[in-house]
Amino acid sequence: MPELLLAATALAAGYTLGRARLGTRTFDLASDTIDRPEVTRRTVRWWLCQVVFAVVVARLFITAPRRTAHQWRHRNDPPPPLGTAIVFDPDWAAKRGTEEASHDR
Repeated sequence: MPELLLAATALAAGYTLGRARLGTRTFDLASDTIDRPEVTRRTVRWWLCQVVFAVVVARLFITAPRRTAHQWRHRNDPPPPLGTAIVFDPDWAAKRGTEEASHDR
């Protein structure tokens, strides 16, 4: 019975930590902090934010190294060209009646 209680507690704790998303919240806090004008390279907060960013980049390289390296190499590539623009027929309503008549035959 104690093993079952321990397993249930571990599952509940894991679920709670997963829902809390502490990593995402920490990254968002660091990102918001670094955007403030009073935070410069001469402040401790700027350097603490850099540590958070380094941990995030390290995690990306550990969990998906090939994809992260590919995205890092191509981060400054120009966007792909756009496709051709869609052209609508201004007389579609007039032609609609003739097409329906030809299908009825």
